[in-house]
Amino acid sequence: MTSEPHPIPGGPAEPRVAAEEVNFPRPSKGSATQHLVVTMLADYWRDYTGWLPSRLIVSLAAALGLSSSAASTALSRLAGRAVLEQSSAGRASRYRFTPEARARLEIGVRQISGFGSGERPWDGMWTVVAFSVPERSREVRELLRSRLKWLGFAPLYGAVWVSAWDTADDLEDSCRHLGVENYVIFRTAAEGLRGRPLLEAWDLDEVRRQYTHFINAYRQKTDALAGERLPGEEAFRLRTEVMDAWRAFPWEDPGLPPELLPHDFPLFEARRILVALYNPLLEDARSYAEEAAERLAPEAAGHSRPFVLEG
Repeated sequence: MTSEPHPIPGGPAEPRVAAEEVNFPRPSKGSATQHLVVTMLADYWRDYTGWLPSRLIVSLAAALGLSSSAASTALSRLAGRAVLEQSSAGRASRYRFTPEARARLEIGVRQISGFGSGERPWDGMWTVVAFSVPERSREVRELLRSRLKWLGFAPLYGAVWVSAWDTADDLEDSCRHLGVENYVIFRTAAEGLRGRPLLEAWDLDEVRRQYTHFINAYRQKTDALAGERLPGEEAFRLRTEVMDAWRAFPWEDPGLPPELLPHDFPLFEARRILVALYNPLLEDARSYAEEAAERLAPEAAGHSRPFVLEG
């Protein structure tokens, strides 16, 4: 469940840096199958350290509309990304999240839990970074830009990026990890700055548009399900589907403070719909996952811990 580009600051530095070694599939790019498998496993077994046999994962993936071959390929590629580690028990493969992936997922859970809630306090200060990476280190420059976006930054100019949140420590860790030495990070209030407003680093109209499909697709489902219960398999599918769609948003939306946004910014309506749909599906979806575990992986039965969104 990690797409989370701008985690709540203050986590321990070593797990955060180690977690950067994990190449999670990026939302909106790459394999949608891998995204779905990560979302599903992260929802129910993100902190489970035991092994999950591939037959269980493939069976649950079928409820999401994934073929057994597609699910197996996704598992193999996620292992290659260091998201999952793989082992064999006889002729059967089994998987679990790597320790580094679990560290990233823990950050992701915190970020998704608060994203769009409007409850994160803002101190009115901005974080600004200016950097220079030589042309011969183009790959490092792209990795740094990706990390900046992950942290909620946007480019005001080519090598000057800004964020409304205090992520200076996280960013400094990333620069050290990537071997970037030529940079400066500072915090500033917008008052007193001259020239282009920092908020113009983002195209808010483009950010706004990303929520249109989500709101249109899930508002009617939320209204239709009011007070109703779905069969377990359908609840499992819909719950995974809606979270997989939601977790892509923080890649394009930095989660700016509500004070900086129009009052009708659609993030808040999308969040309301998400909570109203996602949480009520929990019990039926978990029952479906547990029944599958009891049949296919008794050792994993009883260990699912579905994610609960705060209202």
